[in-house]
Amino acid sequence: MIEKTPPRRPIPHGIPPEEFDRQSLTRIPLSMVQKTAARRMVQSAREIPQFSVGMELCADELAALRNRINSDIRDAEYRVSFTALLIWLAARALVEHPRLNGRYEEDAVVLHDSVNMAVAMDTPQGLTAPVIHWAETLTVYETAAALEDLVTRASRKRLRMKDFTDGTFTISNLGMFGVTRFTPLINPPQAAILGVGTPKESVRKDADGTLVAARTMELTVTADHRMLDGAEVARFLHTLQDSVKVMIEVEAWKPPGRKAGEIGGNNKGQEKADG
Repeated sequence: MIEKTPPRRPIPHGIPPEEFDRQSLTRIPLSMVQKTAARRMVQSAREIPQFSVGMELCADELAALRNRINSDIRDAEYRVSFTALLIWLAARALVEHPRLNGRYEEDAVVLHDSVNMAVAMDTPQGLTAPVIHWAETLTVYETAAALEDLVTRASRKRLRMKDFTDGTFTISNLGMFGVTRFTPLINPPQAAILGVGTPKESVRKDADGTLVAARTMELTVTADHRMLDGAEVARFLHTLQDSVKVMIEVEAWKPPGRKAGEIGGNNKGQEKADG
């Protein structure tokens, strides 16, 4: 319930403004989701020594990979978004850099045996981060379906408690809001979080070393300095950066035995079940 205080009378002559509050104030109680987010962010800022490392990703190459993936899909309902694609790529990069997928304890670093990708979402109830479990085992199509399911249920207030459990890494994409770069706070007890900005016009070197116009996007990882250092985070970002070219070259997104155009159409019910 929103509470309003009545407006106060004008400041009488001779009384300093700082001693007389004439503003009308509105008090908006926080939702349970907002209270939880506020508590965790205070814990994050207070308890975790955080640092950030940024790197540019070629947005043109990422868009080319996404177009190649979506060209195999008949039904628009199954199209892979940039966020779903980045979740899929990041999950695989984390397998190669497991410390970013771990957590800090007083006398040890704990490494998880699966990548449970929390995805920051803006909902009517506030900021939330439901989890795609075992993300490293999913195909890109299954990743897209899992993300769409979480987004849909979040908008309808139908997320369950198990949707928030056991997250090991978080991705936050503000590119759709035109944000070019931001530094996210770690989602405790996780060790790191990836922030994604919007594509922007830039200049980069091609294979011959010539400067060419290109679109790039800024990736920023905020990490726990108690268990990670800058070099380790940089190596993760390089793996993520390189994986885009590798995926294009080897068509690694295609599930074994599946031909172009088989996603969607008559397989619609099965694809939903698989997701």
